[in-house]
Amino acid sequence: MEASATSILCACRPLFALVCLFTFLPVPAQGGDKAKTEITHVLELFTSQGCSSCPPADETLSALADRPHVLGLSYHVDYWDYIGWRDVFGSSHNTERQRAYARSFSNKTVYTPQLVINGAQDVVGSHRGKIEKLMAQSRIEPDSGVSVRIHRDGENLHVITSGIPRRPGKKRPMLVFVTFADRMETQVDRGENEGRTLVNTHPVRSWQVMGMVGADGMEVELPMSSILTDDGTIHGCAAMIQAVNEDGSPGRILAATQMDIDPALTARR
Repeated sequence: MEASATSILCACRPLFALVCLFTFLPVPAQGGDKAKTEITHVLELFTSQGCSSCPPADETLSALADRPHVLGLSYHVDYWDYIGWRDVFGSSHNTERQRAYARSFSNKTVYTPQLVINGAQDVVGSHRGKIEKLMAQSRIEPDSGVSVRIHRDGENLHVITSGIPRRPGKKRPMLVFVTFADRMETQVDRGENEGRTLVNTHPVRSWQVMGMVGADGMEVELPMSSILTDDGTIHGCAAMIQAVNEDGSPGRILAATQMDIDPALTARR
């Protein structure tokens, strides 16, 4: 399915009052938190509960996101809401990120399901064989020296980025911070998927460009309360260091990390 992209934006609005950089130090996660390190592939799926072509792509992402070095994120867009079902995870902000990628790839339209691999390539999200082939051709090298790391100290996250290369005359890479739910089921009673129970893996709750990272890196403290929710669901967050193209659109992802938060933390707030 396709929809016209009348404008292509690179979103850069403040998400939290604090700027936060994100990643994992080589130490055990605290409590029941689960850290995913040495990520080689970031898979960003642009999907919608109102799109009949999307459930197979949702299933593909779910399978791939279980791999130990894969970060999978579901960005639910809002441009199919008019069909009859309002996607419970959909947002115009997610659509903005997809349009930013459209600019990067010189695509004239946005569509669902679209999967972006490491910020560098896009493919129909349900084409499992092609996705596997592209993943084999493109990977983030954990030993490149660029890193984004995080550790938790009580009710705070401490985030550190390092190894950013100096590129005179080039734009500095950006730090993208994402919060997401774990695995969510939704009963759809209208629209193209009427009568189906849809399962979505890592539906994005929020994402934001937190700033541009220089060669000296950044170290920031973020309160846990800013990423926890009150609905009792397992949730987490991720961060990516992403190159910025000359036109301001997002480029290749240089490093990424993920943390799944122990839901018991919510109860202790």
